[in-house]
Amino acid sequence: MTDQKTVITLLCERAADVDGICDKAGNCTTVDGLKVVKLPCSGMVQPLMIEGAFKAGASGVIVTGCQIGDCYYREGNRMIRERLLGERTPGLKKTVERRRVLALWLSRLQRGKFEAEAKEFVAYIKGLEPLAAAPAAAPKPAPAAKPAAPAVAPSEDKKEDAKAAIESKPTAETTPADADKAAEAKVDAATTSGDKPAEEKKAEESKAEEKKD
Repeated sequence: MTDQKTVITLLCERAADVDGICDKAGNCTTVDGLKVVKLPCSGMVQPLMIEGAFKAGASGVIVTGCQIGDCYYREGNRMIRERLLGERTPGLKKTVERRRVLALWLSRLQRGKFEAEAKEFVAYIKGLEPLAAAPAAAPKPAPAAKPAAPAVAPSEDKKEDAKAAIESKPTAETTPADADKAAEAKVDAATTSGDKPAEEKKAEESKAEEKKD
């Protein structure tokens, strides 16, 4: 996280020579509150990089490239210049305060001019109100509970089984009265079929024996 008092300069390594006035961390020793980030060409600077510097906490950004028409990569400085002016896409978002962005086009020998311009810009930025902190992202709503799974409908076979069980009647138990009726029915059946009781048979057999004698 960058200190909000810090101004970042995205500097082409072939523009103003700052090697003698920067420490290993990139802090400019002659301009308080200035940090240097070197790039092979200013044409590599994208608006997203500038926006990222502000999101990281920088209070201002200086884009420093070669003099216009003297770019080592021919059109690099023109490209970023047009993006900053809104003449080429992608450009800076409307949320970026343009007054906090400065562009310098300097030769390698113009270190003194770089220091003077940078000091003036840093002082100007310090006079502005601090940048408002980005609002915290609203928490995501909890996912809605999934509805309960519907009960599984019984298959047609199970429906038929249940219907048969409901419609069927239990077998009646045999009562003593029913047993008596059954016995009487057996006697009646024996009489009807011509069978005689055992006593009558014995009497007839006795008579037959007497006649023989």
